[in-house]
Amino acid sequence: MQFAAGQSWTYRAPEGFEGSRLLIGAIASFDGDRNIVCAAVTHAPRRHADGHLEAMTIPFLPMTDAAFNASVVALEGTADLPASFAEKLEAWSTDPKGLTAFTVPFDGFLDHMIANQMAEIARQSAA
Repeated sequence: MQFAAGQSWTYRAPEGFEGSRLLIGAIASFDGDRNIVCAAVTHAPRRHADGHLEAMTIPFLPMTDAAFNASVVALEGTADLPASFAEKLEAWSTDPKGLTAFTVPFDGFLDHMIANQMAEIARQSAA
């Protein structure tokens, strides 16, 4: 798939959040073949401590192109990014810890993605 800034993608969103979208804000390229898709997520589910879900916006979500590709289903068109995307992109790009990105797919829940990423890191450390 060809990814480009401004695209809006459907993904395997959880039931009740089918309107959630992954929006590409920028693509950072490194070494000519390593890309990070800097995205935002609209109407993503957020689970509260009492179990109820509400829609939220994730203003910045950096993913490897492989993780983004594994997350998306279909290109829907274009969409506007959240207002805070540019600020978050700038903070990420100047972070002294480096340009970190998720290497695991997004399933709609940010907490799942973080847990899956930590499990992936643990597997790699054990190898």
